[in-house]
Amino acid sequence: MTAPGHTPGLPSQTTPPSNAHAIPAEILSAAVTGPIAAITGGISLPAASAGVKPARFFGGSPVLRRVVFVIGYEGFSLLFTIFVLGMLLGHGGANSTLTAVLLTLTATGWNYVWNMIFEFIERRSGVTHRGPLMRAIHAFGYEGGVLIFTIPLVAITLGVSLLEALAIESSLLVFFLVFTVVYTWAFDKVCGLPSAE
Repeated sequence: MTAPGHTPGLPSQTTPPSNAHAIPAEILSAAVTGPIAAITGGISLPAASAGVKPARFFGGSPVLRRVVFVIGYEGFSLLFTIFVLGMLLGHGGANSTLTAVLLTLTATGWNYVWNMIFEFIERRSGVTHRGPLMRAIHAFGYEGGVLIFTIPLVAITLGVSLLEALAIESSLLVFFLVFTVVYTWAFDKVCGLPSAE
């Protein structure tokens, strides 16, 4: 049995390959540092990443970035909440839809404010990447704030006690903690991190 690509009886090629297919240094640097940064949570060597800028779709506008982030996040959240309240918890019809819409509007406002606060803290502290710890802080801060506003809202709109509202919100919280981390990570990968300027 011979190795793949090896033909017995033919001499192996010993001449070095031509530079016709050479990879430019910038592309090679990005190809090497990108996976390393992903594995290490965004930590990369400054010399290796010099001159490589993250992708930006928002022309450096933090307001536009936040608005797009919130619309996508809350759109998915609204669909999921209607499904959970209606299908899984038995609060069907107008009550579940009204509750989901009010929860989404409340969460949308808090989402925008929380991201503004979080990005301000990042800029002030010089953070240039979001590793697992920063993503966890972001998710817990958002979800903790949302609970403060939404537990009374659920109790009033669904006609349940504050304890039952806490149980409903806690069940949603488990999903949304994971969803927040995954959605934020995916959004940052596609759109780049917020401008540090």
